[in-house]
Amino acid sequence: MNERTAAGPRLYRVRLYAPARAMPELLERLEPLADAVSVFEHEVDEAQEPVSFEVDLWLARAPDAAALRAALERAGGGLGLLVPDPLPIEEQPPETWLEAARMRSAPIRVGRFFVHSDPSEPVPPATVPILVEPGLAFGSGEHPTTRLCLRAIEHAASAVRYARALDLGCGSGILAIAAAKARPSRVWAADNDPIAVRVARENVRRNRVADRVRVLLSDGLAHPALRRAAPFDLVLANILADPLLEMAEDLARATAPGGRLVLSGFLDRQAGAVEAAYRAQGLVLLARLDERPWSARVFGRRKRFAAAGRRA
Repeated sequence: MNERTAAGPRLYRVRLYAPARAMPELLERLEPLADAVSVFEHEVDEAQEPVSFEVDLWLARAPDAAALRAALERAGGGLGLLVPDPLPIEEQPPETWLEAARMRSAPIRVGRFFVHSDPSEPVPPATVPILVEPGLAFGSGEHPTTRLCLRAIEHAASAVRYARALDLGCGSGILAIAAAKARPSRVWAADNDPIAVRVARENVRRNRVADRVRVLLSDGLAHPALRRAAPFDLVLANILADPLLEMAEDLARATAPGGRLVLSGFLDRQAGAVEAAYRAQGLVLLARLDERPWSARVFGRRKRFAAAGRRA
């Protein structure tokens, strides 16, 4: 899922509708076309399908209507996406998206983690609170892949005494914050989107873990600070299937012997390819987590494998 903070003073919204049967494949196709994609259930007339989805595309700059409409028609081909002509492009103040997120979002409980956006929200006892301000940055706790990763972090916190963790493709920083709060550890968070980095840094500050979580702008593991910090006892990568496949060797190398590698952001039909790619790197599949149609996989690296040199 691709959600980002608006960089400019205003946003542009394109509202479309699609049948329930189109999800989540349609979402996967639409994500590259916008800075954010919001999807909500929408009740429609009984003569139509009983439930459709309201799909909002959010863009930080005014789009080329003709080019966007053509791209939407290609993306929605065979999935029932309704693409009107002319395309309904509406200029919106950024507060519109944030207010919609606040109205439609509720606190989420995932194991011990309590994800919320309202600082005044009572925090249930014996929970680990994560305060994430609504914004166009991936990771509010609502998406199944984020929940799957939070479950994996909770299990890793009891199974592995990790001291160094990495959240690659951190988005809002929610997983990095969870890793830092679940165990006393140092955490590196990285994203190739400067807006996501800014959002993550603010959320890290808001959750009072800035002394242990460092957020970096990095294309994959390219940042020198990540190379110096590797290998990590816990690596989290909640990104799409294709980059996970491309980065299999790098992510395996970044995982310390005896460590855990948590992968998500892919559909259950893509899980086989992801498993094969990481097993080919000598990793052992430890757990399958599913919230259909989304999946996550947890791998371990055998202690006898040689680790890359770790430098402070």
